[in-house]
Amino acid sequence: MASRTPIFKRNHGVGGPFDCRSLEMTVPAAHCRQGRLPAWRTVSGSLSRENSTQVIIVGGGPVGLALALDLGWRGIACVLLEQGDGVISQPKMNEVNTRTMEFCRRWGIVERVLNCPFPGSFPLDTAFITSMFGHEIGRVERLARAHEVPEPFSPYRLQACSQFWFDPILQSAARAFPSVALRYGTRVERVIQDATGVRVETTDVATGTRAHLTADYLIGCDGAASAVRSALGIAMQGKGTIGFPVHLFFRAPELLAASGRDPATFFFLIDREGLWGSLRIIDPVNGFWRLMQDRTDGSLTPERVDREGILRRALGRPYDVDWKGVNVWHRRSLVAECYGRDRIFLAGDAVHLLSPTGALGMNSGIGDAVDLGWKLAAVLNGWGGPHLLASYDLERRPVGLRNVGLATNIYLDNEKFGGPGADLESEDAATVALRRRLGAELEDVVGREFRTIGAQLGYRYESSPICIPDGTPAPPDEMGTYLPTARPGSRAPHAWLDDDRSILDVFGRSFVLLRFPGAPDGASLRAAAAARGIPYDEAFIDDAETAALYERKLVLVRPDGHVAWRGDAIPADPAATIGRAAGWH
Repeated sequence: MASRTPIFKRNHGVGGPFDCRSLEMTVPAAHCRQGRLPAWRTVSGSLSRENSTQVIIVGGGPVGLALALDLGWRGIACVLLEQGDGVISQPKMNEVNTRTMEFCRRWGIVERVLNCPFPGSFPLDTAFITSMFGHEIGRVERLARAHEVPEPFSPYRLQACSQFWFDPILQSAARAFPSVALRYGTRVERVIQDATGVRVETTDVATGTRAHLTADYLIGCDGAASAVRSALGIAMQGKGTIGFPVHLFFRAPELLAASGRDPATFFFLIDREGLWGSLRIIDPVNGFWRLMQDRTDGSLTPERVDREGILRRALGRPYDVDWKGVNVWHRRSLVAECYGRDRIFLAGDAVHLLSPTGALGMNSGIGDAVDLGWKLAAVLNGWGGPHLLASYDLERRPVGLRNVGLATNIYLDNEKFGGPGADLESEDAATVALRRRLGAELEDVVGREFRTIGAQLGYRYESSPICIPDGTPAPPDEMGTYLPTARPGSRAPHAWLDDDRSILDVFGRSFVLLRFPGAPDGASLRAAAAARGIPYDEAFIDDAETAALYERKLVLVRPDGHVAWRGDAIPADPAATIGRAAGWH
């Protein structure tokens, strides 16, 4: 870690699915996109605001929980409604990527993620094997947490933290804020929207008790089959279903030791028919595994899955395991035509369905939550302008299209990796040479889904109406490489400050004007922000290396850590600049 001794000063400014058949909603004439609108009944008058909150979140997965946490961290009252009990038996996500780790740092939970029960000494390697008791033919090394060194781009690398552990971490952190309520076992029955707010009618799953709740806004984080999305009449667009995988969960604490194999977290399975599945150890301490058969004909039900046959193929021999569940699912490539309407927005799987190749699914949803969280807080606190919430769709939908495209292309490229048509278990010279060649190809082609730092950190809000372009050309957007840049719309790049602080720690609850050596005074921007009541700070960074990284003497960073504007002189119209960044122009 580089040593830094900058001068650091701050000037503080003003500071579950529901039955959509019974849905009622006001839909004005103007929509984010035209077409395919249901015949909603217009609600006259204003909704009663008794039993109210500011934001209702429907869906208690990691994206809904992250949004509740972000809103609580910003002092916004919200209620999360989830039909289930919040207990995870079959985790859908197992990796928290670099950008999400940075958000966890902001929320104060990063140490809990780092110290989750996944052992810090366990390698995160990916191995390519003929079977668990067969041959290893290739390996992509990823160091264990205890041995890793952060890349220069961030304080963190991607971490293994299954939904088993990540959801409870988010739950605990969200509950710590008095403005946040998590209501499990609560089914949403009806939603009514008008020009002033949203009303939700609910049923307690255990008792059948009916209740209602009103709010200024509602966010649908209710997953792939989102009833909120369906009720809004928002279509999904893209390639559709691109596969029918099967997940089998089992417990086998001694399997890794019995195989005699070097530890790895992920094992790709290849035989004469090609790359056909994978084994992932989710919890090394308790021996909890997930086995995936990648391709089926789409007709299987959980009851018809040949668990023992798939397991024998994966392990290369019979082996007794403790079965924990089977999940038949659809691998999809879809993005919603828009990310919300009026006072109802969507996030996570409700708006983007992508192959898990590249670990971009849940992590894309966390990005949605952070983008939407600060904008909701700004509007509800009165300093966000009338165009701010509209920028959510304009910023995050292109990122959704990008990430769905990346994940789909990785998967389809993997699918092209054909089988050798030969037995890979033989010890003759020709087979040994074949395994060596296949291993090198697998490391290069399939291994790229584990080289995704560009995908994790390089997304930017290229045509955002609340970012002010500076005329510089866009850098390459490459999945495997990341080029740090403070170009407007990009994530403000990480740099170490004094006392092991990252410059990322400066961003979060306000706009921040970074001033580097030679920068003019920011008084006029400060005054313009104060006039609008926009939270505004300044930080003087006296460090030549960081100044070179940011390329301009003045850089205005938004509450989500993305650059809104940069220049070497105060803008000619400071009020217009800060006003545009806050959605007023």
